[in-house]
Amino acid sequence: METVDILIEDGDLLTMCGDGVGYIGKGAVAIAGNSIAAVGRTDELRKTCRAKRVIDAKGMAVLPGFIDGHLHTVIALLRGVGQDAPSWHIGMDPFFSNMTIEAVEAGAQISAIEAIRAGTTTFCDIGPAMPLVLPFYERVGIRACVCSLISQVPPVESTIRDGELLPFDEDIGRQRLQENIELIESWNGKAKGRISVMLGPQAADYCSVELFGEIYALAEKHNLRVHMHLAQDEREMRQVELRYGKRPVQFLQDLGFLSDRLIVAHLIYCTDDEVREVAESGAAMAFCPSSLLICDGILPPADVFLEAGGRVCLGTDETSSNNGVNLFSEMKIAALAMKMKRRDPAFFPAWQALRLVTIDGARALGLDDIIGSLEAGKRADIILIDLQRPSLAPVLRDPVRNLVPNLVLSARGDEVVLSMVDGRVIYENGKIITIDEKESLEFIGRAAREVNEGAAEEVMRRKTPQYRFTVDGKY
Repeated sequence: METVDILIEDGDLLTMCGDGVGYIGKGAVAIAGNSIAAVGRTDELRKTCRAKRVIDAKGMAVLPGFIDGHLHTVIALLRGVGQDAPSWHIGMDPFFSNMTIEAVEAGAQISAIEAIRAGTTTFCDIGPAMPLVLPFYERVGIRACVCSLISQVPPVESTIRDGELLPFDEDIGRQRLQENIELIESWNGKAKGRISVMLGPQAADYCSVELFGEIYALAEKHNLRVHMHLAQDEREMRQVELRYGKRPVQFLQDLGFLSDRLIVAHLIYCTDDEVREVAESGAAMAFCPSSLLICDGILPPADVFLEAGGRVCLGTDETSSNNGVNLFSEMKIAALAMKMKRRDPAFFPAWQALRLVTIDGARALGLDDIIGSLEAGKRADIILIDLQRPSLAPVLRDPVRNLVPNLVLSARGDEVVLSMVDGRVIYENGKIITIDEKESLEFIGRAAREVNEGAAEEVMRRKTPQYRFTVDGKY
C-alpha cells in the first residue's frame, strides 16, 4: 500500500478530464509531495493508499484551482475610482502619478488575498514592477505566470492629438526590455517552479518593428510565451494604421508574431475575420468580459474566437476596472453576456465557462502539462467548495446534476473552504495560513490612504465624475 501525504475523499470530483467536466461521484484524490498521485473513486483509492492526512470532502466539490489568465495587480489599489465615467482614465489619471512602491505592493497583496479566498490558485500578472510583488506571491504560495510590460513610448499619451504619432524612445524601449530580461533571469522557475516568466510587449502601438523582432527572438531563445494587448482601443487602431498603413492584426501577422507562442487580450476592435485569423494562427485569447463591459461597454469577441477553434482563458484584468479578482463572478458575467450577445440561452453553457478557468485556461497559457485538471502526475493545485451553502443548495445528482450550473451562476466565491497549491494547503477554515492577513490589510489601508491624499487636489480640480457623485450624495 502506497503512503501519500494527503487523501481527499468522498467528494464530488470535477476533474475537467475529457471534453466536459469529468465528474466522479464519491471521488478521491491522493497527493504525494507537490503532485497528484492518483484520482478515482474513494473505495478504490482507500485500498491502495495510506495517507498522513485525510480530508473528508463529503458534501464538497473538488476541482482544479482556478486560473486567472490576464490581470494587472499593480494598480489594483485604485478599485472603484474609475467607474461610471465616459472614460475609465478620467477618474484614474489623478491617482496614477501618486502610486508609490507601497501602493504597487498593496495592489498585489489585496489581489492575491481576494483571489485565493475565491479559489484562484494561478495568476497571469502583467505589468511593471513585478520584482516588487513576486516575493509576496512566493510567500503566500500562489502560482504566478508573469511578465513586465515592454513599451518605448514616454508618458505623453494624453497630450497626443488625432493625426499625431506616439513618439518612440529607443532608450525607454531598451530599459523596459532589459527589465523583462532581468525578470527572466531572476525569477523564471523560482519558488520551486511556481513562478514562470513571459515576455510582455504592451500593444502593437507601443513597440517598433525592431523591438518586436528582439522580443520574439528572445521568446524563441528561451522558449517563452508572449502576452500582449491587441486591438484594445481606438487609439491603437489609429496609431498602427497611421504608422504602418495596416491594422494591428495584419501588422503582427506580417511580423510573424501570430503563432501558438502568443497570448492576446481583448481584440475588441477586430473584425470577425481578424478574430478568426488570430484564432487559426494558434495564438490564444485572454477574455476579460467584466473589465471591458465596465470601461467600454463592449464585450470582447470570445464567441467568435471559440467557434474558430481558438484557445481561450478567462481573466479579471484589473480590480481598478472590473472591481474584483473573483473568477466566479467573471464566469457568470461571461456566460450571461455571451448568451445576451447571441440571443441564445443555450450558447456558452456553464460547463464551458468552468473549463475556461481550469483546463482550457491552462492550455491557453501553455500550462496544461502541469495544471488545469485533476490527473495523476499533475501539480496538486486543488480547491474544495462547500456545496451545503445556501447559494449552492439544493444539490442534485440524479437523473441530472446541477453542480456545474450552480457553481458558475450561483456561487460567490466564499463557498471555497480549502485551497492548495503544489500540494501545500494555503487557505483553510476561512483563513489564508501562509501570511498574516490582518497585517496585510492594515498595510493595504495605509497605502491606499496615502495615494488618495496625494491625488485629492487634482481630483477636485478636475471634478471627476466620481468626485461629483460623491459631492452630490450619489455615492
